[in-house]
Amino acid sequence: MKRILIIISAIIFSLTVSVAFSGGSHSHKHGHGHDQEGNMSLVGKPGNLSDISRTIVLEMTFNKFKPSKINVKKGKTIKFVLKNVSEKEHEIMIGTMKELEEHAKMMRKDPHLEHVDPNQVTVGPGETKELVWQFTNMGTVPFACPRHGHFKSMRGEISVTKNYVHK
Repeated sequence: MKRILIIISAIIFSLTVSVAFSGGSHSHKHGHGHDQEGNMSLVGKPGNLSDISRTIVLEMTFNKFKPSKINVKKGKTIKFVLKNVSEKEHEIMIGTMKELEEHAKMMRKDPHLEHVDPNQVTVGPGETKELVWQFTNMGTVPFACPRHGHFKSMRGEISVTKNYVHK
């Protein structure tokens, strides 16, 4: 009888520990829009620091990005300097609208997700961080803050064209 109680106690303990570690803040990675090499085929791919052709300062305010409309040339690597000038934590995520919407839904369910994807950066109040991205395809690339309550208004677009020249 004593042995059965010990076994039952061990099972309950292991279940309790696994439940405790499964909640809260955790990392995640998406497979959406990636090609076979892991590059984000629809919106571009992580850029190399040595290939940066332009730096864009992107301000994160209470409810928007400044600027919210950006033009870049296809194939160029851009360094985004992300300045959070508000009192709330913000994020930027570059992706297809479907990916942005899916991520915003996940953030509503678990607002404390940690991000490890190269197309996402979390920026605390008053912080400045960077995101380096290469735009490999022409078209419109959306970006947004997927945090709950931010997603509807904190959006922007990057127009990727063949002949854009930055002035």
